Amino acid sequence: MSEISRLQRYVPARQDLRVRLRLSVTEFLLTPLLMVLGAVALALGSVLVDVSSPGWSPDVRNLFLRLFPHENLVGMLRVIATGLVTVTTLTISALLVAISHTATTVAPVVFDQFLRRRANQAYFGYVAGCATYTYLVMAVSRPRWAGVGALLAIVLAAGALVLLVFMAYVMIDQMRPTSVVRSIQDLAFSARLRQLPLLARSRTRPVVDGDSLPVTTRATGYVVDISTARLEKLLAPTGDAVEVAFQVRIGDLLAYGDTVARIRGGDEESRRRIADDVLDCVTIDRVRNADVDPDHAIEQLGNIAWAATSTRQNPDVALASVGALRDLSARCAAAGVPEAAAYGGPLPVVYDDALQRRIVAALVDLVVVSTSSRQHQTCAVALSTLAEILPQLPDRDRDLAVKSLQRALPATLSHVASVEMGRGLARLRAAFDTIGREDMADQVRDMGPRLVRESGLEDDLIDHLDDNDITGPRPFRFR
Repeated sequence: MSEISRLQRYVPARQDLRVRLRLSVTEFLLTPLLMVLGAVALALGSVLVDVSSPGWSPDVRNLFLRLFPHENLVGMLRVIATGLVTVTTLTISALLVAISHTATTVAPVVFDQFLRRRANQAYFGYVAGCATYTYLVMAVSRPRWAGVGALLAIVLAAGALVLLVFMAYVMIDQMRPTSVVRSIQDLAFSARLRQLPLLARSRTRPVVDGDSLPVTTRATGYVVDISTARLEKLLAPTGDAVEVAFQVRIGDLLAYGDTVARIRGGDEESRRRIADDVLDCVTIDRVRNADVDPDHAIEQLGNIAWAATSTRQNPDVALASVGALRDLSARCAAAGVPEAAAYGGPLPVVYDDALQRRIVAALVDLVVVSTSSRQHQTCAVALSTLAEILPQLPDRDRDLAVKSLQRALPATLSHVASVEMGRGLARLRAAFDTIGREDMADQVRDMGPRLVRESGLEDDLIDHLDDNDITGPRPFRFR
């Protein structure tokens, strides 16, 4: 069969629609839909009560009608139905306007985080449910009924107005850069925990030699998830004889023809059988899933810090992002990866965990980009954070981090010789000493005098750049 024929037979729209529908439901739609369905059930219950109202005691019915005349209730229903739709429209419009006026450092992330917050989902679900309830009650209301459903609609609308005040504050609070950064930080760590089964059951390096069979994709999009349950079922007949070495990670962007995995070991028939079905274990979509993709959150934090550092903006946003990256690195290093037995045993699967490397890459980018805005504070904090991360990295990740720093460190010479820069370089030099990279420690030590000369400082100001308390037994001195 020709390639054109295979392309014509490949119709990913149905599968893509299922994936998008699943992600949209889990990302935002589930809570509002459940609340709307609850409103429909409540409307059905209130209508049944109204239907039974002609059989009430005459005294109770007359008292209810005197307190709540039917004409007034029906008039209020019309006002409420229109008002709820207006409130929903204004809320969405205000959100879009606020995002458009938010600094470009966090605007793309605000909307993404807004959709995922349960409070926002519950608010929109409540308002949509109130509107649905009101329209249903209006459609079946009769003059001979007592109007319990209409009275309940007024109560629900009053609750929506009260919630509007709280929601206004919540929306404003969510626009703050610090709130956005903290939300991304929490989301990243939760995603890391959900990723642990894959990391625990996978190998870091291939152990099976021999010929390999590449598996390419015809889909386009991001790797959203890799199912260990499906991999276990797929590899069960072959045991450890066949190994699946993934060439991609969760969060990678794929194009048509990209290699997703290589199948090694076993006979040719076993490799081909697994190659035909291994793509069913990989979920590909055009939108990344932050629930199981911590790299997505790390890239968001890095982009926020990069945008705030590359321009002459308040450095607080960048510093908050760097702090979040440092916290994520420390938490993930402390949590580690559990034993495979905790999740059902190891699998003959190779998967590369690059979370720490992505954090280091984001920090190194800040060291370089800070030269354009001369934000020495951000550069110094990035250097200090790298100094704290280096000792806790695995050997492979540490070597890559050192190589990246070796290329990026000359960029720090464009900054002023501030106290913050002195402390950042001092901590980095001490970290290199700790991991046994004396060559890099000497390079950082030599950067002190060069930084002073570039800044044009006098000799009597050099001592103010020394800080003996933070560098341990070997104090860092520029001279």
